[in-house]
Amino acid sequence: MVTSLSTEQLTGLVIFGSYFIGILCLFVLVVQSISERHRESATSGPASSWIYAGLALASFGYTWYYMISFMQWSFMDYERSAGVSKNATEPIGLERVANWLRSTALFEQAWTIVCDGPLRWWWSEQLCLFTVGFWTIFLQTKGKEHGVKHVWAYMLLGQLVAISVATNLFFLALVPPVKEKKKKGVSGELLMLVPHSLWHDYFLSNLLVMHAPPARTLYWLVALLSAAARVRTITVSGSLTAGPGTLWAVLKSHPAQASIGWDVVWTTISVLIWVRPLSVKGQLMSILSTAGWRHRGVINK
Repeated sequence: MVTSLSTEQLTGLVIFGSYFIGILCLFVLVVQSISERHRESATSGPASSWIYAGLALASFGYTWYYMISFMQWSFMDYERSAGVSKNATEPIGLERVANWLRSTALFEQAWTIVCDGPLRWWWSEQLCLFTVGFWTIFLQTKGKEHGVKHVWAYMLLGQLVAISVATNLFFLALVPPVKEKKKKGVSGELLMLVPHSLWHDYFLSNLLVMHAPPARTLYWLVALLSAAARVRTITVSGSLTAGPGTLWAVLKSHPAQASIGWDVVWTTISVLIWVRPLSVKGQLMSILSTAGWRHRGVINK
């Protein structure tokens, strides 16, 4: 059967199969890396680990239920538009799948659907802004701070599977505490080279790199740019007057839209769960610090 397929049909099948093989390889790479981190840590938090693992499974189930539904819809839409009349009980053969993949730009079709109309874009834009903004900075800074291996794999996994799944797996990788590293002092040889670099053309660029804005500044910049984009989208889409019912109906309007919509929902839930303990911890530290200063004041009196 395979030998009777054309080169274009075989190419479509190979690309489609490679997509799933790539996903499987990324999952293996990421899960192994996370397992190593948790084995090496003697004080890992089991509660947090179960929470993020559960969120990763739940988000994967929701997003990929609709992803598979979209693929089924795309296949039937292709055969309907191509005038293929098949018995509903007839098994789907490899040739029919190959014809569908050869004639359909699957991911372009999905993105065309989720960007079609202001309210659909209201959902999709949230994930786009999060991914290119906060998520990119967070992966780089936290991955380096915690010594997470294969940070690139989390970003690629988010693109191929779902951002919510990759987000929770990365949170899971951050559960073990950061290992303290001894700071290395500046060597004498390096200090001796500093005066010689003052008159070179690259001195100013090196100086700017040394005083590059911290991650917090980048977060604020991304937040402002994202807010400007969201204000425009909200104004154009009329989502404020549409109401939750209309937005919910848009999310369920198509399998492709439901997949990215639930990706937005699960990503939001996961980030809020990640941020919430940090804010509580910060409040407690502030209270304890204030109480400590007051206690010292009483003693001094």
